[in-house]
Amino acid sequence: MELVNANWRVLLGTCVLAVTYSVSSHAGGIYLYEMSNVSETGYAGAGMVARANDAGTVFTNPAGMTRFDAPELIAGGTLVYIYGSYRAKDETTVDGTTRTVKNLIPAGSMAYVHPVSDRLKFGISLQNHFGLALDWKDDWVGRYNAVRVALVAPQLQPTASYKVNDWLSVGAGAALTMGYLNDKARVDPILPGRPDGKLRISDADFAVQYNLGIMLEPTDSTRIGLRYLSETDLNFKDAPDVSGLLLTPDYARIDLGLKMPQSVMAGIHHQINDDWAVLGSVGWDEWSEFARVRVGLDGLVPDVRVDAGFQDVWHFGVGAEHQYNPKWMLTAGVAYDTPMASDRTGPIELPMSNMYRYAAGFKYKARDDLILGAGLSWLYQGSVPHAPANGVYGKYKDVSITFLSFYARWH
Repeated sequence: MELVNANWRVLLGTCVLAVTYSVSSHAGGIYLYEMSNVSETGYAGAGMVARANDAGTVFTNPAGMTRFDAPELIAGGTLVYIYGSYRAKDETTVDGTTRTVKNLIPAGSMAYVHPVSDRLKFGISLQNHFGLALDWKDDWVGRYNAVRVALVAPQLQPTASYKVNDWLSVGAGAALTMGYLNDKARVDPILPGRPDGKLRISDADFAVQYNLGIMLEPTDSTRIGLRYLSETDLNFKDAPDVSGLLLTPDYARIDLGLKMPQSVMAGIHHQINDDWAVLGSVGWDEWSEFARVRVGLDGLVPDVRVDAGFQDVWHFGVGAEHQYNPKWMLTAGVAYDTPMASDRTGPIELPMSNMYRYAAGFKYKARDDLILGAGLSWLYQGSVPHAPANGVYGKYKDVSITFLSFYARWH
């Protein structure tokens, strides 16, 4: 019996390592601009770090807070709809359904700016721009990779900014991050006629991500922003909960060293005239470092470093603002992000390919101290193949994420 149990531990230990690594890392494989500030859904992230025309700049660029002479609060909610139709290829050796992924997730953010003096401003923000949640049916063909994934990292960020002179401002924030991981998958019972086993890993970890910003205003009509987000570690630890097998081992704790990668974003906002403004942005995220995960398993497998072979992501965006009349402003933006994974390294748990964003929104001045706004952003990836995954070969079709936000600004 001891020999049998040892064999099961080695077999399932390998499965746990593969499942845990692929699910947890790929589930949060993107920073979502639309989730960093509730008004970004009307811009597709274009010019995000240079806009600084609402309190959301507390997170998107802390240096932009120096543009506020009076307190301002922005708060709102976002509905996130994830869609992807999955089709398995004939080479697939696992029985199961190929259902379409459809998930509706509520979210939101808020930010507040408080001027202390003409030069010094304080602020605080609450947002969750990292991670996703996905849910499949228990009988889907990829169930041995994942059936439910949740990797979220809400952040509470206090910030300060200082106006050095008429054209230069600097700002800094410390995003207090509570990462939460909850992964569920099925385990192949090996023996014919036996039902699938169940596997679950869950943990939370605290981290700090530093947010540094610079704002340049060479003229009254032009501002240039630069923001840096630091790399930070989320060290999830848990003993896998495995059940439903004929022989269920007692697992030691798995230690996962996941990284929220560093990010650099530059942007420009230029006011052409009283009616029109244009925006632009370029950015870089070090997702190649995110793919290098430190995995430790007490008592079974020595400490190892796994590399999924991801690549860094580049962002490019352009946008516009149109003051239609004194009460109404219309916004729009388009953006492109390069893929972080190829057909050979793409995960089955979450399709990763080129990202095309299209966005539109409006702002309505309800009162002198209140502006109401909304935005709609559509992120489209199209057809996305993935690397072979536990005997599953296939691709996603018409992959997209839709963001719909409503918010209010008090100033």
